[in-house]
Amino acid sequence: MELAAMALAHARQQGVRLACLPETSVPLTLAQGFAIQQRVGPLAGKFVGGWKCALPPSGKWIVAPLYEDAIVEDGQYRLPGDATGARIEPELACVLADGLPARGEPYTAQDIVAAIGSVHLALEVIDCRYTDPQSLPFEHLLADGLFNHGLVLGPSISVRASDMPSELNITVHDATADRATLKGRHPDGNPLLPIVWLANFLSAQSIGLQAGQVIITGSYAGVLDVPINQPLCVQFGNAGSLSVNFSTFEE
Repeated sequence: MELAAMALAHARQQGVRLACLPETSVPLTLAQGFAIQQRVGPLAGKFVGGWKCALPPSGKWIVAPLYEDAIVEDGQYRLPGDATGARIEPELACVLADGLPARGEPYTAQDIVAAIGSVHLALEVIDCRYTDPQSLPFEHLLADGLFNHGLVLGPSISVRASDMPSELNITVHDATADRATLKGRHPDGNPLLPIVWLANFLSAQSIGLQAGQVIITGSYAGVLDVPINQPLCVQFGNAGSLSVNFSTFEE
């Protein structure tokens, strides 16, 4: 498993893609996939700045770290030089004001609400380190961080964590067109519930959530393909808007 983690760390650092993981002729378990995922950051010299999560369906764990150096707050997001477009997921992000350390007693929704300092508009940027991810088992995708490339953290909004909406209309405006408004819905209904699951899942792994970390819990509009090298504005219904420019750099 160490070779698999090293291969994924190298892929993140160098911007290359893997056909498959080394040392995985025997199918991985969920626990092994998660263990590889947790080794990638330290091997790549990255620090956890947050988490993505969702209520897990049977046989899956929907959890992955967001690395500090891939959380962008100035609206300028850099993609690899061969990128011809960007893939985004419009989400709400919660920033923790207080940590939630690993403990024996389960965390409740009230505990989570008390720890959240602010709610923000956000865009998860989607990509992976495999050439053909659809051909691979879920455990390999878990090891790679479940398609997370990074996060655009937008402005805070005047919504309490306990009142985050289950529905948000999403509209993308770019330099050439205003797209049709999507009647968005959070995949788990209540955006708070996945954070409760996350805190308790990580606690069981002896991992705590830290003050300042950002947590996202699912897209209101699935995955959207958007153009690069031009200004974009994503409208989140009446909650506000987020401006971003995806541009490329040479490896």
